[in-house]
Amino acid sequence: MSQKIILPFIILTLLIGCSSPSRDASDLYSTLDQNLSKKDQDILESLQSHVQKFTQLNKELNMLLEEMKKEDELEAAVETMQIANEEAMYIFNLIELDDKPSNKSLYELRVRIQASIERYMEGMNTLLQGIINGDSNKTDEGYDQIKSINKEFDQLLSYMEG
Repeated sequence: MSQKIILPFIILTLLIGCSSPSRDASDLYSTLDQNLSKKDQDILESLQSHVQKFTQLNKELNMLLEEMKKEDELEAAVETMQIANEEAMYIFNLIELDDKPSNKSLYELRVRIQASIERYMEGMNTLLQGIINGDSNKTDEGYDQIKSINKEFDQLLSYMEG
């Protein structure tokens, strides 16, 4: 009997937790304490470098896709997008390999950035599935997700660069 009561309570708690407003990466960056330890400062600089790499990856991808669109090279575009997705995973893993920060806000920023990269990869997979299967809804869904993540990263990078 108690299991029947506990399970709905756990599900309700998870749903409430998932629906709470989350701060975006730029908000988290703006709350960072100016007095970070040397180790956390190094981690922040590394994180900024990873954000720069990710942003540059997407700028280069967009330039390549524009060129391929002019030449109507769908197969090459799909391959380029798959490579970009692998590069995003590489950046995600680089962040994962960095030391864990002791500053709570910096740790939250790191987790948020990694979650955004994961959403980017999911969006890219959705976009690729849509292109390959000719499903315009999936293509649009993936494109919108990627566009949203890119905007978030551009905004974060502008905050980081001051």
